Amino acid sequence: MSESPVLLEFLPIGVRRPWGGRRLLDHLRPQLAVEAPVGESWEVADVGEQQQTYHSVVARGPEAGRTLRSLIEQSPRRILGLVESRLESPRLPLLFKFIDAAQDLSVQVHPDDDLAISLGLGPRGKSEAWIILEAVPGARIQIGLREGWDVERLVALVRAGEESSIALNQVAVKRGDIIRLPAGTIHSIGAGILLAEIQQSSDVTWRVDDGDRVGLDGKPRELHLDQVLLTTPPDGSPEIPIGRDPGASGWWRPIADGPFLLDELKGEFTGGWPADPQRFSILVVLAGQLRIEGSEAVLGEGDVRLVLPRRAEESDSGALQLESSAGSWILCASSPAGVR
Repeated sequence: MSESPVLLEFLPIGVRRPWGGRRLLDHLRPQLAVEAPVGESWEVADVGEQQQTYHSVVARGPEAGRTLRSLIEQSPRRILGLVESRLESPRLPLLFKFIDAAQDLSVQVHPDDDLAISLGLGPRGKSEAWIILEAVPGARIQIGLREGWDVERLVALVRAGEESSIALNQVAVKRGDIIRLPAGTIHSIGAGILLAEIQQSSDVTWRVDDGDRVGLDGKPRELHLDQVLLTTPPDGSPEIPIGRDPGASGWWRPIADGPFLLDELKGEFTGGWPADPQRFSILVVLAGQLRIEGSEAVLGEGDVRLVLPRRAEESDSGALQLESSAGSWILCASSPAGVR
């Protein structure tokens, strides 16, 4: 059975982390060619300029073995669609991965676009969102500063050798929760959580506190407190997790602005794909089964695809049509107009 020509499947990229575990190897990604502890599986990635470690490679079909980067360089319009870019060489602006936190991650923060550009760290910062897939009882995340705290006071606390957790909001999480993390949000994933992450295509992470953990090389991991002081927490108090009407059916859009859009579908559905057909999007099946028009293949749990934009001659053909089974859980991540 052939894969629809509008979908690209990539080989997952396994990333060892000192806080990782075995759940990705034992369940979602047994084909990863890395040893535990595995913290991340990068599913759709186009990160970095100097080496190709984090350039996704097509898994099958006539373009098998080619990197996503090479396909974009050959035909940006075919892969990205109408995504705007001020870069001389366009890049995929989003990154999708799975994360297995067997231990607490470091407390960390990422720069926003303006700060990343001003420091020469690349064309974009790193806003992200988490979709919780599994969480042991009592699992929690740390997100945002508690009332009365600011970045300067937090850094002073860490430099004094105190626990950073007293400055951070502690939030219990469960399967199905969606958490939005704009750039500049202080955060950490707690032990016992398996999640999916959609983010801007950047690998810039500044550690605030790592609990004296050593890396895979046996050496202490560096903190980045001077850089942390340059960040600005986002305004407002976001809803954590993002709430959905329990009676809602069909697609809904928990993240409707910013550097990426996120749509979610649960249950049986027949109808259109929610993203702009003139721009690329990322399709993730977290549960159930999904059929896409023009393909005999049935996508199941853990399948991730890059959905290519409609060709110019198909511009009036409307949204891609799909059919999901009862019990399905589907994500669609896409770029809004004007994204870099």
